[in-house]
This record gives sequence, structure tokens and C-alpha cells, in this order.
Amino acid sequence: MGDENVKEEYEESEQQLAEAVFKKPRVVLHRADVSDDLYPKQQEWRSSVAQQEPGASRIKKEKEPELPHVKEEVMPQFPHIKEEEEEEEEPEAPHPNEKQQTETTTSPLTGIINFSKFSKMDHRSKQDLIQKGRPTPELTDLSQTCGSKLTRHFKSEWYKRKDWLCGCPRRNRLFCFPCLLFSTCENMWTKTGYWDMKNLPRSLSQHERSTSHIGSQIAWKTFGASRIDLALDEQRRLNVSIHNAKVKENRELLKYLICIICFLAKQELTLRGHDANASCGNYVQLVHAFAEKDAKLDRLLKKSAFNGFSDRIEKDLIEAVADVIRSDVKKEMKGVPFVAVQVDETTDVSNRAHVSVILRYVAKSEVKEAFLGFDDVSGDRRVPAVAEYVLGLLDKYECVDKLVAQTYDGAAVRASELNAVQEKIKEKAPEAMLTHCWAHNLNLLLLHSAKWLHACRAFWKTAEGLGTFFSQSTKRGNLLDDVVKRRLPRVAPTRWSSDSRLLQDISAHQADLRAAFRVMSQHPDSWDSETLMAASGYDRWLSKASTCFLMMLYEGIFEETDALFQLLENKAMDIGRCCTQIQDTMEALERMNLEYHTFHKRFEQKCATLGLTDSKSETSTRSVREERKQVYYDVLDNVTFQMRSRFHRFDHLAFFDLVDCSKFEQMSQNFEDAKLQSLFKYARFFDLVRLKADLLGLYGSKTVRNQCKSPGQLLRFLTDKALVQTVPEATKLLHLVLTVPLTATESAERSTSTLNRLQAFFRNRTDQESQSALAIISVEKERLVKLKEQKEDFYKRVTEKFVQMERRPDFVYM
Repeated sequence: MGDENVKEEYEESEQQLAEAVFKKPRVVLHRADVSDDLYPKQQEWRSSVAQQEPGASRIKKEKEPELPHVKEEVMPQFPHIKEEEEEEEEPEAPHPNEKQQTETTTSPLTGIINFSKFSKMDHRSKQDLIQKGRPTPELTDLSQTCGSKLTRHFKSEWYKRKDWLCGCPRRNRLFCFPCLLFSTCENMWTKTGYWDMKNLPRSLSQHERSTSHIGSQIAWKTFGASRIDLALDEQRRLNVSIHNAKVKENRELLKYLICIICFLAKQELTLRGHDANASCGNYVQLVHAFAEKDAKLDRLLKKSAFNGFSDRIEKDLIEAVADVIRSDVKKEMKGVPFVAVQVDETTDVSNRAHVSVILRYVAKSEVKEAFLGFDDVSGDRRVPAVAEYVLGLLDKYECVDKLVAQTYDGAAVRASELNAVQEKIKEKAPEAMLTHCWAHNLNLLLLHSAKWLHACRAFWKTAEGLGTFFSQSTKRGNLLDDVVKRRLPRVAPTRWSSDSRLLQDISAHQADLRAAFRVMSQHPDSWDSETLMAASGYDRWLSKASTCFLMMLYEGIFEETDALFQLLENKAMDIGRCCTQIQDTMEALERMNLEYHTFHKRFEQKCATLGLTDSKSETSTRSVREERKQVYYDVLDNVTFQMRSRFHRFDHLAFFDLVDCSKFEQMSQNFEDAKLQSLFKYARFFDLVRLKADLLGLYGSKTVRNQCKSPGQLLRFLTDKALVQTVPEATKLLHLVLTVPLTATESAERSTSTLNRLQAFFRNRTDQESQSALAIISVEKERLVKLKEQKEDFYKRVTEKFVQMERRPDFVYM
């Protein structure tokens, strides 16, 4: 019985093989394609057939009849034949957080494509897709004709038999649902789809036995069962939510702290106390004061782990605000045609030299001076170091090729080395001529002449001390009002004109001042010991004939230089008039040099009138008279020499007269080409032919002559009336003239004042970098106010700078 069953089974297999061989098959069958599912005995029988008929084992493809519902594609179940169908473009997978509304039974193609991106989905999206289940469309078009009569159709019952089976109606194929989701192997069940209905049972059985399918089934059935992935995903989501909420609170608190930092820096107030207890400082106290009136700030301070009271946080916030200001300066600098650099120096209480740098330029028809901060240069003040420092800053702000002028004040560059430094700068910027604010230049030469001799230096130190003696005490000031009937002017270090006024007041009220000091000496119980000692010393100083001699000498110098100072400060644009006044002043000083005997007679008369005498060791000695004569000549010679050396380049600025609005009518009738040629240093910036035409056009306009009284007004007029493109070269000349620092500016003095105040406030509690940043905030108040008009953008930029300085994850959103 068993042999008969085996025989029948052989015959049935032989019949199937014959049909495959002789009934015009569509593909070539390889032994490997049909031998996997045969029983061992069938394999033996198949081998014997192959030996008898060698040609039957591999049949060539003949004519392929067209199969219904198949677009001439190779049968997917035969891996030896390349699929010819072009793959359809797959749409992008939907966002994991978007709800998928595609029904598996109406549009399973979208689902099949989504399955291929399953590994890239988050846990929640994966779980949603699995819970929706496999797509099980009817696939009524999936059929196959076997022979001339038999047609095999796909029946939906297979979905029930195989819980892993799914279908795609658009491709008209069958797929394995778990393998689509979890398998990394590519086969017909995951890539092209299965369609051979004749061999469906056998192929289903074969696929179920594959290792990759079994692994995918296990992964599918156990997905989310332990809920570890889901728990981790939910925990991470919760942690991110908590972290972002904390970041939001910290950033809100930071806004309050930034606001307070800006306020204190603008007002030049100390942030911390002078003792070790930081809680008594203005910064901390102001935060608590705001919290009393602002419930939101109070809640943030109590709730947030970040309070912002540490030294490091405070200094980083200061530096972040200063960085935002620097960035705004750098952004503004990109659109300007010319730049001038001004370098100044001041010395703090510890005798360290600090160099401050200012950039001057014209932006939006307005002259601006940007303070870039200061640095300690006491370690190296040689020519290469100063030049490298200046060029480094210019490179940082990308303006070396725009540099047209350079100015150095203070002792950062000694007079003997000034030419060497400016030549170093000119190697990189050939047009950067050395210039000064001319009124300030006059101050400097008088200061240098006063410091040149020991006797003069001591004289001016005492005179300046006398000026501050009465201003430091209300009680002393009241005595001065009662006796002298006049207050003494305060001295500004960079304003020699203030020394001139002080000296004139001391000379005019010398007797009254001595009377005030005697009142203090006669009532010792009413004054402290320090005041009594100072009053006694100043009284002796005023009683000396040597004091009267120097006082009269400098009064004579000031009579000649004060007129020049006023002209340079108010009419520096009138180059011709200034040159004439400079020449007249030097001639007057030379005449003084020839009139010593007349001066000495007046000196002796005043001493006799006031009862002034020298000390016993100096009286009636010829050496004292000769020494005073030598001092007289030395002071005058030094002042004259300083004026010649500092003002000899003034005529190189003749082109300034081209935009002197008061001369437009005169220039329209007689244009001076020599003044135009004085622009030879800046020739690469200008088209001189077009410039002359532009200027003649402006000179001939009555409207321009009537409405514009200065280069600044003229530039604003051209900008407001949209005439910049009409006279482009003349506009460029206006930018150049306004950029060169000829007129008095307050930036350098403000930076020095700010530095001194900050040094007094902070003492040794903060580093040099923080002091410079505070000075920037204080000096650049107007720029800071404009930046804060865009509040959210300003706070965001400061916060980003603050976060970049140090790793601060509590301020970074996830």
C-alpha cells in the first residue's frame, strides 16, 4: 500500500513537471527553484529524469503569453531573474506626531511605504501603526491562468489562515507584515511582493520556515509587551518637558538680571560692596528690591535653582552685554567708507597704564565714535607692541583698508616714538595720517611744557591741589564763599583751558585766599588736623615770590593761547583762519622771549605790592635771578617748539575748505584747484574730476547755501533729499572730512572718566576684562538704549552670548 502511494505521488509530480516543461512556460525554471519542497524520493526520481533527458532540466524561454493584471514584470518568486519594473517613487513618511488617517483597507499602499520607514519612527508612532493592524484588502485582481481553462484567484481566506499576510491593491501583491516592520533582509515578501497563485501554499510554507520571518514574528508579537521602550520614551519626554520648563524660567530670570546690570553700568554705580559680603552690593539689593514689587520675579527667585548672584555669573553677564554692543559696532562699521582710530591712555591708582581705543566714523549722516574698551599695556609699551595692539583691533573690526587718520594721546606712545608707531600703522594703511583734535593738541603741548621742568611740575601740582582743596569739603567751600566771594574752578586733566581759568582766579584773589587760610589757622578747634596742615602749606606757597613768578609767566602765555584754543575748538573747519591764528600765536610767543626785562620789572612791582619774598637762603642772590631767567626762556622755547612740531601738518588739510559752507558763494566764483590737489593722499578713494563737478554744483545752489551751515548739516541735507547719488563724490568727501578728528570730542575724556570711576568702584574685586566691559556699557549708553528698543531680540542675543561663554545646559532648550 505504501509503495502504491509513493508511486502515485511520483506520477503526480511527473505530470506537474511535464506541464511546466511542455506547455510554453513563461520563465526558465532552475533546479534550485523547484527542488526545495520535494521529498527525498522525489529528488531521486528527478535526478534520474535529468540523466535521461539532459535538456529537460533547463528549458529556454519561448513565447510568453500575456498574463492578466501583470505589466510584463518578472515573477517575484524567482530570485535568479532581475525585476524589470521601475520602482515607484516613495512619498515621505508622515510626521511621527501627526495622526495617520489612512485606512488600511482603502489605501494600503501608503501603509506599505510607511512600513519601510518603520525603523525611523519613534516608539509611539510604531505602536500606533502596529495597533492599527496589517492591511488586508480583497485583491480581486490578483489571479493567474493555468493552462487554457483553470484560473487561480486570491481568496481573502488566506488572511485568516496566515495572520502575518497583508496585501497591496495598487501593486496587486502580497507581503509579510512582520517582515516589513522588523526584518533587515530583502526578499519578495518585503520588497517586490508575491503574486504567483499557483505556488502560493508552498511559498507561504517556505517563508514561514525562514529564520528572518520567525525573528520578525517574535519581534512583532512581543513589541511593547514589556513596555520598557515605551517607559523609556515616556520618561525621556517627561524629562525634556521638565528641562524646557526650567530653561524657560531661567531665561525669564536672566532678563531681569540683564536689565539690572545695564542700569548699574549705565549709571556707573558699583555692583558689589567694598567688603567681602557680596549681598550688600547694589546688584543683589536691586534684585531683591525689584522682587518686592514684581511677583513674577519673586516667584522665579524662590523657585529657580539659578539665582545669578555669583561673581562668575555677574561678570559673564557684563561681558555678554558688552559683546552685543561690540557686535552692533562691527555690523555698523561694514557700511562706512572711512574710519579714524583714536588711542588714549590713563593710569589707575595702582600705576598701571590702560590704553583705550575709539573708532570714529560717519554712519547714516551722523558722526559716531565707538568706544571699544581698554587694555592693560603696562607690561609692554614699546613701538611694536602698541602698533600690533592697534592693528589687531582694526583687523577685528575689518576696517584696516578704511583707515584715514590716527591719533595718539597720553603716554601710551612717548613723543620720541610717536613717528615710529604711526609709520608702523601706515605700512598697513598708507592713508592713515597722524592727526589730533587740534584744541586738545594745544592742551597737550602746554601740559608737556609744564611737566618738562621740575619747578614747573611742582607748581602745577600745587595749583591743581589748591583747586580741589575747597571742592572736597562743604565747610571749606562755605569759608571760601564768605572770604573770597568766589569758587575756584575744577581742573580737568585733558582741558588746559580749565587750568588757565584756575590760574587766573588764584592770581586775581591771591590776597583773599591767604586771608582764608589764616582764618583756618586762627581757629584750630574748628578744623581737623589734615585741613590745618594743608592750609598752612598753601599759605606759605602763595607767599613765595617764585610762585608769583611762574603765575605771571603762564598768565602771559595763556593770554596768547586762549584765543587760539577757542578758534581751534569752535572753528577748526576754517583751515585758513586757523593757520593764520597759529602763526600769530607763535610770533607773539617769540616776542615774549625778547621782553624778559619788561616782564621782570612787572614781577618785582607785584611782589612789592603783595609783600612777597623768597626764603632767606634765596634772598639777594644772583643765582636765583639767573635761574628764573633761565626758566622763563626754557618755558617759552618749549611751548614754541611744541607748537611748531604739532601744527606743521595743518596746511595738509586744505581740502577741508572745499566743504566749508560759509565759503560756498566765494568758491562758486573762484574755485581753488590747489585745495582739491591736497587730497593727493586719498586719491584712490576719489574721482577728482567728478568731485570738482559735484562741488561746483553744490556751490551754485542757493538752497544749499541758505540751509547748510556746516559739513554735518550738508550731509544730512543730501541724505534727506535723496541727493547722495546725484553728488556721490562730494558725499564721500563729506564723510572723509567728518571722520578726521579735527573737532573736539568727548569720547576719550568720557572713557577716561569712566575708567577712573570703575577703578574706584571695583578696586581689586574684578579682573581687567570685566572693567573694560563695564566701561563699554557706560560710555555707549545711547547705543545700548537703541538696542534695548527691540527688547526680546536684545535679551535673546545677550542670553546666547552668555550661554556660549561657559557650558550652561540649564539655559539651552532640548
